[in-house]
Order: sequence, then C-alpha cells, then structure tokens
Amino acid sequence: MFRERHVLADLSTGQRDPDDWEIGKLRTVDYLLDIRVLTYEPTLSLLAVGTAGGLIFVVGGPGVESSVQTPEGSPVKILQLAASTDKLLSVDGRDRLHIWNLKDLTEPPKSTRFDHAINAVMLSPSHTHVFLALQSGEIRTYDLLCLKKSPYVIPNLWNMFQTKIASSVADPLHALSGCTIPVDLVTHPRDLNLIFVAFGGGVVLYDLSSRNILRAYELVIPAGAPGGGGYHQSEVLTHRRPSVTSVAIHPAGHFFAVGYADGCVAFWAVEDEDQPLMVRTSTELDVNVINGDELEKFLQNGDPSEEKGTNLPERQPIYRVAWCGFPNSSDPRGGATALVFLGGDRIDDPCRLTVYTMPALDSPEPPAPSGSKTGLHASIRNAMRLSVIPLETTYYPSSGPVYDFVIFPKANPHFSGCWDPVALLFLTAASPDSRMVEARQFLPPKMMFPLPEADAQNSSEHGDVIHDLPTTLEDMTLSGVEPPPMHVPPKLYSGLGGVSYAQLLTLQRGVHDVLVGQQAVLGDADLPVVGGSAWIDDKRLSELRLSRSHPRRILITCHRDSTVRFYDASPQLLISSSTSPLQKHYPFAIHDLTIDLSCLPLSSAPEVATVQVAPESLECIVLLKSGDLLVYRLNTTQVDPPIEIEGNTEFVLLRNVALRPGTRYHPFLMLPRGNVSLTCCALSDIGFIGVGYIDGSVAVIDLRRPSLLKPQRQKRQSKLLVRNQDGDPVVSLTWTVSAVSMDAQLAVRLIAIHESGNTQVFKIIRDPESSMYDFAHDVTRIEGLPNVMQGGSFVIDSQKGTTWRADRSRFAAALQTGDSNPARCFWVTASAKGARCMLDISGEKISKVEWNSKKNKVGHVQVIEKNNSHVLVAFNDKPEAMVYSLPYLEHLHTFSLAKVCENVVSVDETGDFIALMRHDSGVLEQIVFGTLFKTHRVYDHPIVDLTSFHREIPPYPQPVSVGPPSLLGSWFRYGKPIMTGEQLDALLAGPDRPIPPPDHMPTSQGTTAAYGPGVMKTMENARDGVYNRLNDALAERGEMLGNIEQRIDSLQQGSKDMVTQAKRLATEQTARRWFGF
Repeated sequence: MFRERHVLADLSTGQRDPDDWEIGKLRTVDYLLDIRVLTYEPTLSLLAVGTAGGLIFVVGGPGVESSVQTPEGSPVKILQLAASTDKLLSVDGRDRLHIWNLKDLTEPPKSTRFDHAINAVMLSPSHTHVFLALQSGEIRTYDLLCLKKSPYVIPNLWNMFQTKIASSVADPLHALSGCTIPVDLVTHPRDLNLIFVAFGGGVVLYDLSSRNILRAYELVIPAGAPGGGGYHQSEVLTHRRPSVTSVAIHPAGHFFAVGYADGCVAFWAVEDEDQPLMVRTSTELDVNVINGDELEKFLQNGDPSEEKGTNLPERQPIYRVAWCGFPNSSDPRGGATALVFLGGDRIDDPCRLTVYTMPALDSPEPPAPSGSKTGLHASIRNAMRLSVIPLETTYYPSSGPVYDFVIFPKANPHFSGCWDPVALLFLTAASPDSRMVEARQFLPPKMMFPLPEADAQNSSEHGDVIHDLPTTLEDMTLSGVEPPPMHVPPKLYSGLGGVSYAQLLTLQRGVHDVLVGQQAVLGDADLPVVGGSAWIDDKRLSELRLSRSHPRRILITCHRDSTVRFYDASPQLLISSSTSPLQKHYPFAIHDLTIDLSCLPLSSAPEVATVQVAPESLECIVLLKSGDLLVYRLNTTQVDPPIEIEGNTEFVLLRNVALRPGTRYHPFLMLPRGNVSLTCCALSDIGFIGVGYIDGSVAVIDLRRPSLLKPQRQKRQSKLLVRNQDGDPVVSLTWTVSAVSMDAQLAVRLIAIHESGNTQVFKIIRDPESSMYDFAHDVTRIEGLPNVMQGGSFVIDSQKGTTWRADRSRFAAALQTGDSNPARCFWVTASAKGARCMLDISGEKISKVEWNSKKNKVGHVQVIEKNNSHVLVAFNDKPEAMVYSLPYLEHLHTFSLAKVCENVVSVDETGDFIALMRHDSGVLEQIVFGTLFKTHRVYDHPIVDLTSFHREIPPYPQPVSVGPPSLLGSWFRYGKPIMTGEQLDALLAGPDRPIPPPDHMPTSQGTTAAYGPGVMKTMENARDGVYNRLNDALAERGEMLGNIEQRIDSLQQGSKDMVTQAKRLATEQTARRWFGF
C-alpha cells in the first residue's frame, strides 16, 4: 500500500456490510440448438418445437413460453397440437405416445405404448381422435377425450390390396420390401369419412364407415420412360414402382399430389386409379411417358456411365408435399392454389423449398353418360391436367439443407393447415452439429384466373399430353420476387443465426425511449403466433411496481449471420397482473435496429469483435476481427449531411448502402484496415472515436466533419502511423472530461494505455478560428499498470464516486473556462493480476492491490454504485465476485457465483450482469441475467395460460362439385349430409365409450418443471393462493348469508309481533267503541 498524502473520502461506506449483498439469478434466455420437429396450431395460435434432448417448447403471444420434457429425455419424433381437446401430443424416439394437458402442463403426461413403431399421426380440429399409422401397416385410433385406445383398428390396407390383385395378376414387384409400410396419413379435405393412407407401394383411399377400400393408386413407370432418374440411369429399360414419400390433397378434394423417392411428383384424380393425370419432376413433365428420341439416344450410347459428360447429379427424393388454397374466388371449387414441395432437386442445386402456383380448376359440365361407359370423363380429366401445370414457380432459399417445413395459415385449421397461408417456417441444417429455423412470408398467387375454356374444349384425343415441352417449360415463368424473411422467436436462433456474443447496455429513460421507439407487439414481419396469455404472480405485484424506477436495459447480441441485434431487457416490461397480462416478450426484440453487416462493401465475411453504443448520442461502432471499424448512426438523430473531403484516404463514407426498409441504424463511415492493425477503440457521446493500433499509435475520428485526427508527433513521422517511442500495442482507450495533476484545466482527454503500462493522456482542443478540433501539442505521460484489460479503466469523482465520461454535460462544463478550480478525480485501472488507483490521473498513487485469488483469472471489472456508495468489483473464472473499496482498494467481500453462472461477460454500474453458456459448436445456448443485489427484484417466469386464446373452429368444409356450380351431379355424395365430427368419434370409440371426466381447470398454470423447483413452487403457491382466496370468499359469503338469514328471521319475528300487536290494538279499539268510550 502506498503512503497516503491526502485524507480522501471513503466512497464505499454503504457497501461494507455483506448482508447488503444478495447474489442471485434473475432470468435466463435459452436457445434451442437441437431442434428436430416443428408444429403450429392456428386455432390456439401456438407454435411447438421438439428437440433431440426430449425438450418440447411451446411459444405463443407476449410472455407465453412453456416447456415439458419427455420421459427419460427421449428424442421427440412427432409433435402435434390438438385444438379440439387442448392437448399436446408427442411420439418419442422409443415410439411412445405422450399426451399433455395444455391447460396445466405441470401434470404428468398420459403415456401409451403400441406394439409397433409409430410412423405418422393424423388429427383434426373437428373430432377428438388421433389416427396412428404403425410400422406393421395397421392404423390405430386413440381417444384424446377419454385418454384411451379406441377399438377401431384399420388393418394393413396395402396387404389387402396385394391379396386382391394376387388372384388375377402375378407380379413379383408387389412383394418389394417396404411397400406395405405406411408413411403418411391425410384426411379428405371435404369428407371426414374418407382418409388417404400412403404406403411405400402406393396410396389407398379408405371409407371409415363402410370399412372399405375405395381406390388404390399405384404408380408404374413403364420400361423406356425416363421417370425421376431420367435417361441417365441403367434401370430405364425396366418397369419401376418408385416408393411413396408424401401425399397432399387439392383443396377441392377431386385430385391430389403424391411425392416419390425417385424425385417425381404424380397427380392423380380421385376417381381414376388407373392412370395419373401427370407425372413430373422439377424440370420435366410427363416423365412416365416414353420419349422416343431420348430413348433412341440412350440405346445408341449404351450405358450412360460409359459416356463422358452424360452423368448428372442424382435427384433428391420428394420428402414432403403440401397443397395450399386461398379465398381468392367465388367459385366453390376455389381459385388458384399453391403446391409446396421439399426435395426433388439435383444434389448440386441450391438448398430451397419450391412452390408452384397452380391455376384454378375450371372443369366444364361433362356430357350425359352414354351406355355403360364409366370412369372419369375426358373433358374433366383434361381440365384437371391443365390445373396442375404451374403458372409460376417461386423458390424459398434456405441457409442449408431443409429437413422439414411448417405452413402458417391465417386462421382456418382445416385443409391440413394449408388454407390461406401467410408464412413458411422451415428447419435447416446450417452446420453438422446444429439446426436452424428460418421463416419467410408466403407470397399469395398473383395469377388467379383459370385457363381459357376453349383450351379445354378444343383439346383433341391426344391433347392431354403436352408435346411441345420446351414451350411449356418456358411458360412456367419464375417469380422475380424473393419471399421476404420473417422474424422467428429468439429462442430458435441457432446455426448461422446463432448468437456468438452478448453484452448489456444501461440507458436513461429518455434515451431508452428514443432508441426503442414505437414498437408494435406483432409486426408485419413477425410470425402470427399470439396464443395464450402470461402474467407475473399477483402476490408480487407490489414489489414488481418498484421496477418502474429501475434503469432501462438493452441486450446486444452478435450473430453468426453477420448481424448485430438489439433487445429491450428493461424490467418494466414485466409489470403485469392476472387482469392485465404481459404486452411484450421479455426480452423484446427491436428488429428495426438490427445491423446487417453483409450489405457492406467488405473484402471478407465480417466477424464482430466488439460493439459499443454511446449511452446518450446512441451512435454505434462495430469493430470487426479483420480490423475494419464501422460507425452507425440512428436515423432519428438530426445531423447535417457529411461533406466529402478532398484527398481523404483514411476512411470511406457509407452513403448509398442498400438497407432493408425500416432500418433505423444507418452506416455512416468505415475506417478500413490499413497496413497497421487496429487493436482497440473507444466511443464518446460528444462526436469523438478513439482508435489504437498494434504499433502504439493513436488516432481520433471527429464525426463532425468527419476527419481523422492524429497527434503532432505521428503526423510528422508518417501518414501510415509508423512505430514511435511508445511502440507496444495500445490495449485500452478511455474518454473523459477532467483535469490532470499537471494541467488543472477541465478538458476532453483520451487516455491511451499500452501493453507495457506506459500511458499517454491526450488533450483535445478546438481552434477558435476554424472551430476545428485537434490534438494539443503537450502529451501527459504516466507509468501505469501493464496489461490493462479492455474496459478496465475508470475516471471517477473523488467526492461523489460517479464516473466522469466524455458526455454532453461534462463537455458543456469544459467549455466554461471560468472554472479555475475543478473537482478532483481518481483514475482506477485493473488488469488480470491486480488494480491501481491514482489521484487526478497523473498524480500520486493512492493504492494498489493484487487480486485475492491468484489461481483464478479475472476477466471483468466494474465500478458498482448502490445507495450513493461505490466499490470496485472484479469477476474471476472460479466464478467469484471480489469486492474492493474505493479509493483505497481494501478487500471487503468475496461472493461465489457458482450457483448463478459460469463466467460474467458484461456488468453495468448497478450490479446487474449477464453470463454466457456456450455450446460445443461455439454458439450460445444460454444467457444468464444475474445481479449482486437481488432484494425486491422480480424477474420471475410468468404464470402462463396456453388456452386463453381460442379461435372458433369453423364447420368442416362441404364437398363441392367437380363441374361448374350449376352442375347438379357431383362426387362424394355432393348435396347429401356428410359425416360430422361427433359421428366420427362415435364410430371410432364404439358404443362403450365412457363419459370423460370434467377437465380440471386450474386458475393459473406454471411454465413447467423445466424452469426449476423455484418456479414450480411459485406456481403451486399461486394456485394455492387462488384456492385460499376462493375459500375465504366462500367463507365470507357463507357468513354474509348467515347474517342475512338472521336478519330475515329477526324481521320475520318482528313482523309477527307487529301483526299480533296490531290485532290486539284493533281488538281494544273495537271494545272501546262497543262500550261507548
């Protein structure tokens, strides 16, 4: 300890008692990096996500977040939400069906095991059963209302079909392995009694009530036809039966699309199982028809593998198809549609989803049937064929191979959730060890008119085969508009969108309001997930209201996709109650502040090193690992347009960079990396940016002109900032407005600390004639602490302990030159080994300390203020928080952070901090919000009601005619009553269906056990509190009723007494009149 020459005020008197400190965790933000399945339910407006670790996460509107864990953490294989019964369904990796009650996810799930693996499930909002396709080929049913297996079982339909045709046709291809395994289940979009069951060998249309196979659709590619593989495969001269992968039904219900493993899509009319309407790939039509010219070339060339240049990359299977309809026509059959399919591209094609815009079905009225001829009429068949030739193709690009996608309908849950879609959410593999969720807006069809009727009427007998293939493909014009991206919930950030770094920023209320601006709860680019409601426990409302006076906070995150994003993490967002739920997510994403570095003219892919935001001017600088420095300005800041300076070669003004519409942070200038690498930077609130270089040189960017300022000695040496006597790298820069012991004038100063500890204090002065700023000639030199960490330099008031920054108020004080006796200050610096405090920056050394724990490395320090008392807190990697007094650096306390976090990366002056937990891939999997003063801090996870938002389920769509609306005849009993959901439930459950018990309706619902026992206890306390209040209210009501009853009895007795007295008085009066009184 150094000898004291002055009696200095103790700035830490209010923080010496360890009882005033309470280390605790406030909140965590978790990122789901191992997502495997996605599902969306439009009636409840909830999105559910399943992970490989068995976690199921459900997200809805503001604050609505809940999660459950599968037993033994088994991976989630299938995930669905049942709106009819408010249930969450999951099939895990062990093929067990788990069912949770959405009204109370804290209840254990109902688990059921079947005899075989579950390949697919199907449910509908119109009934309360789920169909399960088993590996054995059976279709089992499960009652979601009674939570039991139903007796209705569908046998292996493809086996039945094979048995039926085996007696008449001997075909060994029917016995191929896998053809009897079900792969998909789809209900008919306009008849609940009909279901399509997709097996590996084909598709079966099944009647549930009659238990009968109506149709079986099996695709056979004849020998000589190209099929999905084209004329570059050795099997082209054999008959092929490609395996089915997926099926999707046209909204009108008269034809459907089937995806196959060879990369082709076949379109079938429901009434014609013999011949498909069309079989196509992503580039060719009618691949089930022999092309004589191409076949002749194949026969002449022999094996294509022997010919150079003929080998094409293999075509991917069609993994999934979906058929979307739109309310764009008054015709009951609907207007233009959109077919979405995943796969079918060549392996070397870009990763994407493909959407075909299909014309409306415009089938003419068929002529009256003649004779015994039955089947699909040629005119109807040709109209259907024309309606599956795309008018437009739109590609939805992705960052990696797409594993699955989810369609977001606007509101209607029918048509397999594909009616009037507004967004596409798809799961991609951005890297081998993590998956990424991306979303894009679904573009509605632009061309809604049907093909001319003359084309259908004038078609000849061979008109249903398109002979002019090049012309047809040319007419399939590609959409020139790329679907705009949409924002996904922050918990789904992973892969290329994963978070690589995060830091905390504290702002005053007025500045915070300017930065955040007017943010809509649900913007146009946000996914329409608004279900449920959430609120903080009413018992903590009084404590919660105290957060109104707390500082506002911003969470800044850096992402692998070259973006910097901002979130409002202010505690004021959590103020809510059961009668006034949360209005925004916490933290709340401020999308219009997102900085996208990929749009800048950079020589390489940008990787962010540090981000700084000025707490008053809100200017932002981004230092890249390449050494480039970028300056951004908020577009609400009123500044004069910069003037191009002749001869400027140091930086580039960024004026005409194309930005996303609505972006509020605009690039201002870039200081590109020169011959000397940039090591650190410092941003002030008064228009100066300090930059330090690896050769020890320093420069300042003056944003007023703008211009690059250099000290006089460096100017004389070289424009390239060559090495000088302070030749070791600059490791820390600090802006302040203060005096130094050698110069009593209050001025703007830049403190540059070199790696060796040599420190330069530069003074910034203004030329009174030109009003331009520059370095003063005199430079104060100090022998300081070596290896000072970035962010480890503080200039504080010697009396109040407040930090002296280069802000507007201090700058204004410096301009008032009349003050000849400025206040004194302390300069505190810290390194990985210890800390030092000096008077007036260059004055005497007050104190020095080495950290109490030498084995653990200190990575972050901060001056903490509490109740006008200030201390220096050092955070090491044990993890611990070591508290030292100011200015004498006495060790006061050491607090363990092991129960809160692993490592602290960002701390504000109030003692709140964030810590990061990284995945093996390098991205963050958790951000921990913690504090050194947890008393009366309410950051509890809210109470969640997942079913408070429930759209009305519309009636099931009715069958429509295949012909014009005036046509009386139709398919599927058009005009006759169809099966209702209640009738289907009765059919599946049988006559002995028990009466289901009434649902337990909890007043409040916890988030889940995944949040920990503390939250569960809070949930239980909340529930018990509600019950106690109800019991108290009932008791009070009973007491009031008892009092009322007593009063009524008293009134009744009084009335009887009054009547008796009245009779007695009447008798007396009568007697008086009788006796003449």
